Amino acid sequence: MGTREDTEESRLTAWMYLRRVMEASQMELLELLWPDGVSAGAVASVDTTVPADVERVAGMIRRRDPALPAALLEKTRGRADSTTEADLAFAREHGWRLITPDSAEWPAELMAASFMNIGPDTIVDGIRGQATQPFALWATGTARLDEVVARSVAMVGTRSATDYGNRTTHTMAGELAGAGYTVVSGGALGIDTAAHSGALNAGGRTVVVTATGPGQVYPRSNERLFDAAARRGLVISEYPPHQRAARHRFLTRNRLVAALSQGTVLLAAGYRSGAVNTANWADTMYRPVMVLPGPVDSADYIGCHKRIRDGAGILVTRAADVREVLEPLGTVDTEQQLSLEFSATPVQQLTADQLRVYDACGVDTDTLGALDQISTETSLPINAVARIITELETLHLVSRSGDRWIKTRE
Repeated sequence: MGTREDTEESRLTAWMYLRRVMEASQMELLELLWPDGVSAGAVASVDTTVPADVERVAGMIRRRDPALPAALLEKTRGRADSTTEADLAFAREHGWRLITPDSAEWPAELMAASFMNIGPDTIVDGIRGQATQPFALWATGTARLDEVVARSVAMVGTRSATDYGNRTTHTMAGELAGAGYTVVSGGALGIDTAAHSGALNAGGRTVVVTATGPGQVYPRSNERLFDAAARRGLVISEYPPHQRAARHRFLTRNRLVAALSQGTVLLAAGYRSGAVNTANWADTMYRPVMVLPGPVDSADYIGCHKRIRDGAGILVTRAADVREVLEPLGTVDTEQQLSLEFSATPVQQLTADQLRVYDACGVDTDTLGALDQISTETSLPINAVARIITELETLHLVSRSGDRWIKTRE
């Protein structure tokens, strides 16, 4: 009789095999793994509290069992004889692990909520059934997946981001990380990089969802960023070790970015972009999409402005706006925050008469500001003007220059 460790090793090997032979995820596979745990109809959420029949299904695929659905046989064609020894060796050597529904850190509730309305007939960006709920994820990093995504926000945008987009994203990500949010993004250049680095620079956590397998860093220039993310959060992938990048894998990856967060922030996007695709997945998952507006003459913000115009995105300009959307009503007082960030200037705090006198004072380059001229312009008695001038001088808003009173540059 095998030990518990043998049973766990056998199941892990079976999961690794399925992760190797199956591209992304398909409903036919989920229905075999959880024959009593997949909701009926178009709803595709999986009850992963029910143990998956993983070893049996792996064996059926390996021997090309004719009882398998034809679509599943076709999708695994040419890969059924794959082995897992190399994947297991790579994982042990390089610090990767396979997170499955058997794992304590599998975020079962979040996954079920994200994919409960996604089935084989779901259409995103005109494509039917791109992918369903994932069944296993490769990961490297110090964090537990379920804990790190329990309070998380996706931040996505174009690779060709402007200084404005990168700067705003970096600041917003840092503030969200400081408020306890994990920043989830795709590890690409531009907005993704600004989001990850903003969270890390603030001492927070981030999750990089890659479109390549473990051992393949894309883009290569972000290798140090990925390493930093793993030290404080996670780098995860739905693909087996050494799987190279391909366009369709980025689009499939986008659904995981949306699924592993409570909401998605679109920080820069052209008319068509992967970032818009991520936002569309968030729509399908009934997660809020928040949108940063940008320069009206920038092609990088056409997608953002279209969402705002169509009422398909909530306009946000700072981290407090994002928090107001994601947190319980009344938790975040954005008006109070605005008062703190944009408090009234000394001039804005003047009384009506003080402001009239201040406006009538001169500047260095004119000849205005004499007491009688101010009195005439404001219709105030000369003694009242003198008193108010003294008050403005005390506030360091005006100063005397000969027989004139001029505004300071403070």
